[in-house]
Order: sequence, then structure tokens, then C-alpha cells
Amino acid sequence: MFFVLSKTLQYFIFPLTLIFFSLIAIFAFYHRKHTQAAFGAMIIALYVLCIPITSNLLGNWLEHPRSDLDIFDQKYDVVVVLTGMLDIELSKKGNLEFGDGVDRILAGIFMVQDGIADKLLITGGSGSLFDQSKSEAVLLKEFAIKSGLSSSQIIIDPVSRNTHENAVNTATLVRERGYENILLITSAFHMWRAEEAFNKQGVFPEVYPVDFRTSDTVNIFDFLPSVGALSRITWIIHELVGVVVYRLQGYT
Repeated sequence: MFFVLSKTLQYFIFPLTLIFFSLIAIFAFYHRKHTQAAFGAMIIALYVLCIPITSNLLGNWLEHPRSDLDIFDQKYDVVVVLTGMLDIELSKKGNLEFGDGVDRILAGIFMVQDGIADKLLITGGSGSLFDQSKSEAVLLKEFAIKSGLSSSQIIIDPVSRNTHENAVNTATLVRERGYENILLITSAFHMWRAEEAFNKQGVFPEVYPVDFRTSDTVNIFDFLPSVGALSRITWIIHELVGVVVYRLQGYT
């Protein structure tokens, strides 16, 4: 039930959805008092949500600081990569459709190829509400093998559907194999929730955030509305709500 609700209710907190329903309400009560003020407030809210300065400020706060870990001087039993980089509905064996988070799997493969980690553990099945027939971890294992790793170097958790299940299933796998030195890789904006979820399961990995999406530089164009800024603010809101919900659920 939690999985279904997390995949459906999230759309009602996204900026465009809220603005859309607010505009409907404004037009429905167009002749009521304060309608013009409400409409003006919506224009201001849309502007604030659509400028890069807003998404960059929130994103920089949310994203885990860039790692100062000298990975070349480290040795890990396993590097854990969280999935969430494929369009699972469009991807199939031999033809993967990658999204923004592809840095996750590339970094994981690199860690094993360079001898920084002995094993690559890919955790995640399908996060799709409608298509559970494919597993992202299974597809990415094939990609990792084609990228130069051997099958014996790769472990997969093919069934996890969210970060909580990633942490639970990974904890089971690393304990079964006696792994102690663990490196966790996921997108920078997601690392806060992921690290807390793993710690909750008694797994305390070193963290290596990748896929940074916001900038700490400011210029005049950061005050002009853009589609990219609205897209960033959407996933920032999604992640912040996820952090709160996970704490309320006791997952972190």
C-alpha cells in the first residue's frame, strides 16, 4: 500500500499540479472577492518556482556535499549502487534507455574495474506502478558485464521498489556474505535519505554521491524563468517529501 500511495499521491504535491488546480479554483470563483489577488499570487508563485536561483538554492542545501573521500586510497568489499537511472518501461535487454542518474552505475563499474571495490551490488527492480515485469538491476547487470565486469563480480537485488526496500534487501545480502567495508553510490540529492535508510538497517557505508544537478554560482539568467528550473524544483520537492515521509514511517 505504501508503494502505491507513494507513486500516486506525489503528483498532487508537484508545482504544476498545484498551480493547475489553483487556477481552476480561481476561474470557478472568478467573480468572488479577492480573486484578482489570488491570481496575482499564483503568477508570483509560478515565477519563483520557475527561476533557477530558487532550485539552485534548495538543491545545494539538499544535495550531499561533494565527497572529499580519496577513493584511490580505499579498499571496499562491495560498492552498492541504487537504481533509478533507467526508463524501465522503455528499456529492454540490449536496448537501455538511461536517464539523468546514469552516473550511478558508471561510477560503480569504475570502482570495481579500478580495484577500489571487489564486488558491485546493484539494488532495485522496478519503481513503476504499472510495469513490474522487468528489473532494473537485471538489465544493469548485463550493461556492467558488457562494460568489462565479470558475472562473478556482480551481485543484484532484483526486487526492491524503493529506497527503503533497497536498504532492507542490501542489509540482508551484505550480512550473508560477511561484507564490512561498504561504499554507497546514489545521486547527490538522494544521498541524505538513502544513507539514513541504510543506517536504520544497521548498515553504515561510506558514501559517494554522484549526479550533482545544481550550481552554487549565480548570474543574471538565474532570475529568468526556465523549464529546467521547474523540473529541478519538482524533484527537489519530491525528495524533501520523501525525507519527511520516511521519518514518519520509521524508515530512517
